[in-house]
Amino acid sequence: MVAYMRSLPAWQARVAAAHTIPRELRAVKAYRFDPERFRDLAVPTLLLNGSESSPGFRMAEEAVDETVPDSRIVVMPGQGHVAIDTGTDLFAAEVLRFTGNSWP
Repeated sequence: MVAYMRSLPAWQARVAAAHTIPRELRAVKAYRFDPERFRDLAVPTLLLNGSESSPGFRMAEEAVDETVPDSRIVVMPGQGHVAIDTGTDLFAAEVLRFTGNSWP
């Protein structure tokens, strides 16, 4: 997996941003989802999940889907949490479909 990640165009940017990881992990650990903050969200929301994502990600996504009025879950087959890197074409196709654009 590391060799694959190193082959991606975003690798250098990820390495350059590595110093932000401890701060981001602290923020994730401290965050508490408050459904009331999102119940009136009036923006169509696409929730992408990989079929191979851990149950924790699926549970979080379902909680958001139950809260946000105009949300939709799309499961990307064969993908895990980093489908933007491992299934880039599939990820982009789903985003473009959601936004009403076509995929070349």
